[in-house]
Amino acid sequence: MMLLSIFILATLALTFLELLLPGGILGVLAAICLLTATWLGFENYGVLAGISVFFGTLVALVILTFAEFKLMAKTSYGQKFFLNTSIEGRSNKVQAEGSIIGKKGIALTRLNPSGKVLINHKNYEAHSQDGFIENGHDIAVVAQDNFKLTVKKL
Repeated sequence: MMLLSIFILATLALTFLELLLPGGILGVLAAICLLTATWLGFENYGVLAGISVFFGTLVALVILTFAEFKLMAKTSYGQKFFLNTSIEGRSNKVQAEGSIIGKKGIALTRLNPSGKVLINHKNYEAHSQDGFIENGHDIAVVAQDNFKLTVKKL
């Protein structure tokens, strides 16, 4: 009976820790402990005891999981483990239309091979087709990607 209780408590403890520190290893160990406790229940006390150990431990795991996520999250200790903020982000919008191909401009920074260019009074991120272009040189747009222009030295 003592060994059976140890495996049930180990199942609960490992599941509790798995929920705090997810990774899978503790969850696998908890499942092994649950199966071992069930086997011990079958072996020592019969079919009814084995089934009771299995389903009783599963009910305890559900209650433990609920308590950990709902009740513990409201405590000061639990708030250290749960994320209370969200990350907001967005995708970059397309910098330039396809009609920019063929337009002339000037290199605002050294393109080595990437840098900033000025075309029609707007700054764009650009990639040099010719490799190195010093700032101040005249450039022309030869291609347009979603987020970057390809330019050549004039």
